[in-house]
Amino acid sequence: MEQKPYHHGNLRNTLIEVGIALLNEQGQENFSLRKVATKCGVSHAAPYSHFENKEALIEAMKQHVTKQFTQVLEQTIQQHKNDLDIMLYLGNAYISFFVEHKQYFTFLYGKSGIQFDFTENGILKNNYTPCNIFKKAAFDIMEKIEYPPQKRLDALIAMIALVHGITAMLTTQQILYEGDCKNLLKNSISANALFTDIVTKQKQKKGEFL
Repeated sequence: MEQKPYHHGNLRNTLIEVGIALLNEQGQENFSLRKVATKCGVSHAAPYSHFENKEALIEAMKQHVTKQFTQVLEQTIQQHKNDLDIMLYLGNAYISFFVEHKQYFTFLYGKSGIQFDFTENGILKNNYTPCNIFKKAAFDIMEKIEYPPQKRLDALIAMIALVHGITAMLTTQQILYEGDCKNLLKNSISANALFTDIVTKQKQKKGEFL
């Protein structure tokens, strides 16, 4: 007899995890509870004991990923809340979480329907918990070091862009990287600082005002 791909009593979680993988593969138009059930090796009626329809399953998938993502960021805050390098730790936590769960990154940012508004009003009002954690930590540290208020929003977006960009690179199958992922963010920050310094000196040499 073929072994079922879930443990007794844990079918809900299995449906969620398999659902994430299946949605990533086939898209929402081809996604159904029936297909998820088949992948899990259970009857087509079994998922309905946990989810009313595929929309309910997708919502549970969003909550499943968001809960874990939030916990990782909150734990990082608790461990390093008084450290001036808190944004480096948060960035590494962000990257590590999705590198460990690549299917979550594809789902959350490409398939879940969650919107991330990076306009000025959008980013300040965004109520998605992981974004709020990252945003609050960034503004708190900028307040602590007396970073110019008029530059804080741009700095926040730059931080998110760097961290998200590195994560996207490391979770994309078509992109190969053999370096140490743990030091990639720190090295990228150093490289960006060097790049900025080079551009600044070039402009100063040309007599351009910065």
